[in-house]
Amino acid sequence: GIVQSVGIDPAEARPTTGHVAIVIEPPEVTYPTWRAIEIHWTLDLLAGTQTTQAASLDLLTDAIELLAEHGLNIERATPITFNLAGAGNIAAYQVRLNPLELLDQ
Repeated sequence: GIVQSVGIDPAEARPTTGHVAIVIEPPEVTYPTWRAIEIHWTLDLLAGTQTTQAASLDLLTDAIELLAEHGLNIERATPITFNLAGAGNIAAYQVRLNPLELLDQ
């Protein structure tokens, strides 16, 4: 598949040519009303290397479509530049998910 790795440590995200790495950011927790909680997750999708950025856009959009097809409730996807320590800037998308509904068990 096109997804090479999924993790929480950006330092370990090193996508190779033709692959996407996904970095899961810590969740944002808000309380819009009394006793209500909303949890927003953000995913950083990174693609390619500094020398393969032109082809990375197709990989990133394919990966976003794949996430949606597998049931992730995407709120928005925003293009960003991601700085990989020691590797420079690469193309990326920041994907924000809609709040998760917490169900009482």
